[in-house]
Amino acid sequence: MSNAESTVSDVVIRNYRPGDEHSSLALIDAAPDFPYYWFNRSASLDALRTVPEHPDMHPSHNLFFAEAAGQVVGYAELWRSPERTRGVGRVLVHPQWRRRRLGTELLQRISQRARVSGANRLDVGVAAQSEGAQRFLEARGFRAVHYSWHMQLPDVTAAPAPRWPAGYQRRSFVPSQDEPTSAQIENASFQDEWEFMPVPVGEIEGFVRSPSFRSDGVFYALHRGQVVGECWTWIDHDSMEQTCGPRGDVWCLCVHPAHRGRGLGRALLLSSVHWLRRQGMTCAGLCVDGANERARHLYESVGFRAQQTDIWYREEL
Repeated sequence: MSNAESTVSDVVIRNYRPGDEHSSLALIDAAPDFPYYWFNRSASLDALRTVPEHPDMHPSHNLFFAEAAGQVVGYAELWRSPERTRGVGRVLVHPQWRRRRLGTELLQRISQRARVSGANRLDVGVAAQSEGAQRFLEARGFRAVHYSWHMQLPDVTAAPAPRWPAGYQRRSFVPSQDEPTSAQIENASFQDEWEFMPVPVGEIEGFVRSPSFRSDGVFYALHRGQVVGECWTWIDHDSMEQTCGPRGDVWCLCVHPAHRGRGLGRALLLSSVHWLRRQGMTCAGLCVDGANERARHLYESVGFRAQQTDIWYREEL
């Protein structure tokens, strides 16, 4: 059978179709052990709609859906940037459909696609509390290579007011102007991060097209008129992640290396937290790379606490 469609028992595996976001969200909701963050945002219809539009995603080849009796019971995705030889994947099977080789089949799909696209390694993220997922990957030759944290601020009203260092100003995002600005500051700030992948302008443009985008929720730090830091704030009102009450996400907090150590990151972070408070949110969430202890200490100083650890497993192709 073709790569686009085949069967595992009474399950049909196919590629993406418009509207699959609803089925994806229902599948994620049924699997609490799945790391459900997209671009450091909680899973929502809005967040999932950005996936097939991303420049590094080819949905007709790299998004797979497993259906049984018209219901999506499995999902797999492969991200592949042409600038890197690394593929990044995720596999999710409905709890009632596990241990039927469906996860193996979906994993083989993205592994095959990674090889065909020229990748020499495939990284798959799983939640640390999902011991079954870890054993599944280890049994297939994957090994743990990295980790990241999901953190939560349970009470945004307890955060202190931002204090901006002398010589720095703040402004908000200007649509149709600042898409390249965000790509530039993120690429300059994150280039030393683990497995850094350049941020294309098209990724930022996709976020701006999102119905949940708010330009006043994106903060830039300026020094002598130049953008030297940023922080995005996001509210997905249809998000399933409401365990702490109305919640917003903080992401892409970054400061240019030449301007670090001056309190700029803290000022940007607190500006975002207070923006969420003004929008009626009671708590905030974010993700941080496991190697970025400096960022974790900053978040903890504001009141964020680690809630979940995700582990990256790698297959050498």
